[in-house]
Amino acid sequence: MALKTIALPRSFFFDGRRLADPDPAMSIDEVRAHYAGTQPALNNSSYEEEITNTEHKVTFSTAVGHKG
Repeated sequence: MALKTIALPRSFFFDGRRLADPDPAMSIDEVRAHYAGTQPALNNSSYEEEITNTEHKVTFSTAVGHKG
């Protein structure tokens, strides 16, 4: 039996909103840079990935804090 590779559709989330995948060939860091133009908080964000049987879910989050 041969193994079959399939690409799961990616879903991106930030601040409670779903963001469209601009290009499936882009890395997650490239997607973050793409959206940082309209969502500046993404510049210093981290992300968590969750892979299910139906999708690859990426959630961007920012650290809440203050300088000083």
